[in-house]
Amino acid sequence: MKILLLILLTLASANVFAQPEQIVLIRHAEKMTGKDPELTPQGQQRAQRLATLLAPLSPGRLFSTNYNRTKQTLAPLSSKISVPVQLYDPRALADFAMQLKTYSGAIVVAGHSNTTPELVKLLSGHSVSIREDEFDKVFIVSWEEGKAILEEQHSN
Repeated sequence: MKILLLILLTLASANVFAQPEQIVLIRHAEKMTGKDPELTPQGQQRAQRLATLLAPLSPGRLFSTNYNRTKQTLAPLSSKISVPVQLYDPRALADFAMQLKTYSGAIVVAGHSNTTPELVKLLSGHSVSIREDEFDKVFIVSWEEGKAILEEQHSN
């Protein structure tokens, strides 16, 4: 019985101390107009470039909102690394941020110009912005000695 209890405590504590290596947050690529638009040809090209850029990180989880533009932005990466895209609710970002912090490895999240900055702040404590005409920003949140570090790059 004591051994079983020790094993259960060890397994439970492993989840408590799990922390992602890094979380990469991107806005969807260029989109057409409409209610749930798909990517433009330029957006499809950007999605391919993002797949090439992010595949070496070997992300174990890919997350997207349930919109064509975000799912299509991650589709080439998903195909390239054989990791399915999971959906998240952009209206529950605080809960999603807490969920993300329980995973390990690299994670990629595709969002929107209004939700990605909010999620970056929830994860890192840093404020960022994305203009309506910006599609190339890539935010990388990592942790060093428990402190969040934010790096901003561009996908071009």
